[in-house]
Amino acid sequence: MALTPTDLDGYARTDIYEDDTLVRVSVQRTTDTAYPSGWRYTLHYGTLMPDPPNTLADGTIRRYDNAHEETRGHDLHVAPDADPQTIQFPGMVDHYERFWREIPKPRFGPSDDGDSPP
Repeated sequence: MALTPTDLDGYARTDIYEDDTLVRVSVQRTTDTAYPSGWRYTLHYGTLMPDPPNTLADGTIRRYDNAHEETRGHDLHVAPDADPQTIQFPGMVDHYERFWREIPKPRFGPSDDGDSPP
């Protein structure tokens, strides 16, 4: 069975790895007008201890979010560039799938395999 928006709605999980990296996923449907896409999300891959220029000041290696969607749109933050890139939002499922293709960690979360640990 393919992943659906309903599978992602309300999903949140953080895993910390032996190499002191972490993956944080938080996805929630919303009717808040600050989020015109209908989603509030963070898809984050980073480190526990910031290590510029390998990370941003907050430890981010790669992060998708829409914290400022109403004014800036959807952002991609990639170290070492402190300025986020504004990106097109392809829909929550495609966005989630893209995130997992782009980071070097085993996928977890809602999927056709269920919520499997790393």
